[in-house]
Amino acid sequence: MPADAFGCGHYRMIWPANVLHINGMNVRVFPPTHGTGLQVEVEERSDGKRTLKDVNLPHDTEAIVLQRPAAELHPQLVRMVRAAGIPVIVDMDDDMSSIHPSNDAFYHYRNSTRNGMSWKYAAESCRDATMVTTSTKRLQAVYAKHGRGRVIDNYVPAAYLEFERKHTGHFGWAGSTNSHPDDLQVTGKAIPELMAEGFCFTVVGGKSQVKEVLRLPEQPNYTGVVGPENWARTIALNLEVGMAPLAVSSFNTAKSRLKPIEMMAVGVPWVSSPREEYRRVHRESGCGFLADTPKQWRDQLRELLTNDRLREEQAQAGREYMRSQTYEMNAWRWWEAWQDAIELEKKLR
Repeated sequence: MPADAFGCGHYRMIWPANVLHINGMNVRVFPPTHGTGLQVEVEERSDGKRTLKDVNLPHDTEAIVLQRPAAELHPQLVRMVRAAGIPVIVDMDDDMSSIHPSNDAFYHYRNSTRNGMSWKYAAESCRDATMVTTSTKRLQAVYAKHGRGRVIDNYVPAAYLEFERKHTGHFGWAGSTNSHPDDLQVTGKAIPELMAEGFCFTVVGGKSQVKEVLRLPEQPNYTGVVGPENWARTIALNLEVGMAPLAVSSFNTAKSRLKPIEMMAVGVPWVSSPREEYRRVHRESGCGFLADTPKQWRDQLRELLTNDRLREEQAQAGREYMRSQTYEMNAWRWWEAWQDAIELEKKLR
């Protein structure tokens, strides 16, 4: 049961589940749209709270996997399903308790929100789940303190490695200040300085406050809003060199390696902040460059933009590393975790 039909839902649920299904595994995805999911009976209390009275599970259910279960009824659902002897696996890919206040998601998961969602419900759901899978070790420390957890890295579809690269000469960032309000700022004046030297800067995504946060003299190029199916292809067609800046924060420390592996998969060399998971993928792949000061950002981006040989070596090495980092090669990790959760539930009863 993915939390959404965007990047979060596809990378952590829909794409690995689809690969498992194609390979004969009995996996069913409930699309995150109105009218789908589990049928439940809810009682409205006089104090405005809701109580889950019953849940109608498919007759052949062996386990249920929930992503970001942050609604009021989710912790009750976890406990009720487990009481019926069916394991519940919760997947978390962000630390929802430390979202930046300027991030669009902050008010969505704020405890006082009126939409019935809260990061506290997610924490409670994880506490009572059979197993918690996360995209990083840091998130295990947040959501699997009980020890019933498993880290499953983010991967990419194998099709990414076949996407055509277009040599645009542009460097850029794939993201939005709506969800990354303070990350671009770590680059300081590097981007406007490179633009002043004649290099073109492009943003993969819809228009946001990039001009304002970077104090650019003019609006950068925007590709426009891109869905998950075309996200990586749009990076390949627009960026010669990519960026993955992350500010220092608890939320960002728990972020996964996703942005660098997206770029490597489509042959785009990259520069990133030295956050934990970015350092790891840099070390394991031998690709990318880490920048911790505006000068390092400027110099390393310029080197990749002007050194054709280095840029091509990085592009080829990145794609070679990513051949083993696809769902087709790693979806078994999800299946293994779910099977282990089934066995664990039996032991816990």
